[in-house]
Amino acid sequence: MYQFFETIKVVNREIKNLEYHQRRIDDTFRNYYKKPNIFILKNLINIPDEYKLGVVKCKFKYDLEGFNINFSKYTLIQIKQLKLVNADQLKYDYKYYDRSEIDNLFKQRQDCDDIIIVKNNRITDTSFCNIVFNNGIKWITPDLPLLNGSCRRRLLEQGRIEAQPIFIDDIYQYKALILINAMRGDDFSSPIDISAIK
Repeated sequence: MYQFFETIKVVNREIKNLEYHQRRIDDTFRNYYKKPNIFILKNLINIPDEYKLGVVKCKFKYDLEGFNINFSKYTLIQIKQLKLVNADQLKYDYKYYDRSEIDNLFKQRQDCDDIIIVKNNRITDTSFCNIVFNNGIKWITPDLPLLNGSCRRRLLEQGRIEAQPIFIDDIYQYKALILINAMRGDDFSSPIDISAIK
């Protein structure tokens, strides 16, 4: 089993936001392995003909020993309700392939579609997305996510969102939220009402 992975969006054979995925792999090698990165994504990803049209998920799994790439058609998962779940000891600061701890938390969602992970009373992420809240004026993301996602990183650098501490008692001061990741992108036009959090 590989140790890390990237999920990369491909639309009509165009690879989206490759720079940010490359930077995260570079960061992982530098900070986790203490070695320079050996994988250059633009030289490794070759999209098969059967995936030349539509939205496709490219999964790049890797570690020091090698890599594996596979492709699949992407279907957007609709999220309507979110369950708050506490996990003070959870650590997911790299995009680990082993997500068993998060998967176990996801099982606590009850009748909701996904979870919001609360760590030491602070809002972090859902099981597979970063979160951005709207207060009626601007869009704000938690300053301490479990994982600094590629889409989150891009939006922060573009100045489209801000990072601030968001504690569990703060969330109902906001009006709505969106869920962002490499595949979902950053659709601000269809926010989820804050009442969807249980």
